[in-house]
Amino acid sequence: MPLSAQGGEVTSEDRILSDDVTGAKILIADDDPLCRQLVAGVLRQQKFTRLEFADGGRSALEQVRSFRPDLILLDMQMPDLNGLDVCGQLRADPDFADVPILLQTATVDRKKMGELFCGGASDFLSKPVNPSELIARVVAHIERWNSLRELRFYRERISRELEAARRMQFELLPEPAALQEAAHALGLRIASYNRPSSELGGDLWGVLPIDDGSFGIFLADFTGHGVNAALNTFRLHALIHEYKELHGDPGALVSMLNERLVRLLRIGQFATFLYVVVDHQKGEIRFASAGAPPAILVQGTAARARLCDTSSLPLGIERGVQYLTSKRRFPAGSLLLLFSDGLPEFPNAKGRRIGDKGLVTALNACPAGLTPKEVIDQLCAAAGITATSPLPDDTTIVCLDRRIAPPATPCDDGRAVRTPAAKQVPTNLSNGAR
Repeated sequence: MPLSAQGGEVTSEDRILSDDVTGAKILIADDDPLCRQLVAGVLRQQKFTRLEFADGGRSALEQVRSFRPDLILLDMQMPDLNGLDVCGQLRADPDFADVPILLQTATVDRKKMGELFCGGASDFLSKPVNPSELIARVVAHIERWNSLRELRFYRERISRELEAARRMQFELLPEPAALQEAAHALGLRIASYNRPSSELGGDLWGVLPIDDGSFGIFLADFTGHGVNAALNTFRLHALIHEYKELHGDPGALVSMLNERLVRLLRIGQFATFLYVVVDHQKGEIRFASAGAPPAILVQGTAARARLCDTSSLPLGIERGVQYLTSKRRFPAGSLLLLFSDGLPEFPNAKGRRIGDKGLVTALNACPAGLTPKEVIDQLCAAAGITATSPLPDDTTIVCLDRRIAPPATPCDDGRAVRTPAAKQVPTNLSNGAR
């Protein structure tokens, strides 16, 4: 067996190493040819074959960039650049900021160890070389490096898949251009706010065309966040469009959705759901709620905001629940606000929540003439939500406005301004946002 620098055998016990370990690329940088040969002999004895060599600090930097090693064995004392100088330059390069670097040094004390680790070394090896120590540390760092790369590849793949799912979920939301056109046709203005608390959310809202004089609008909020909640929004979206014949009857639609979701959802999963039919011709709204936060209604320009509460069980908990349809007047000059519980339950900087009644107060305090977008901004500010606030829960807000609108102006966020009514409501309200 090859001899170590201390004159002993390479190791007292041979290890069977996986190809992932022995196939690693290792750069040995040392100005002493004998030291390079000794280290290489120990590594080759354990089946490491992808070895490259550098005879100084500058050549080590060149070799690293061309060879791109998985691990670097770097001598501390070299004539041109010492090990810490090389280590510092490599750590400043994003491509090599995490590659394992083992510094070899003949003098190791506590102060020196601190300097090595502060300088970017992953570990150190004492000189002369101890074969068992060399193999143990090399194997440990290569295994760690392989695990780190696998984790990064996995995270990158998951990030790509989450981004694709996020885009798909975004496609479920109402298309801004179609929403604007529909609002124009009915003399309405609509604005919305939708932010998930993570990459994927459990909130979903949409608009359903019914006939020339009415349309439906729904807001759902599934328990939890992330992939499971997002998958459930896809399920619900498909179910809603499966029962097109029930879009004009809120109670019947919500009851049917509940029956289907009881069978589809796992125990512990459920959704709050609010469905509102806006009848422009009759000047009324018809709605059914499944445990959703109450809508807030302002019935005319001089009216005060009030809650429209029709509490019932959320969807997916119990079979056989019959959800009732409620009616309210919705004349010209009215405003309707729908929201998920992420808005009233958001804890501000002092840990306080505005609550449903607080939102009513904030809405009554809004100056006259605000656009729906400005109303939403005012309510978010009253609740303590800013553009950079971390959200503990998915948050959706939809504001529908029949108040007198200002002259038409370009819009790019789905808001619509009032213009003379068109002949019919577009039928592509929920083909997806662009």
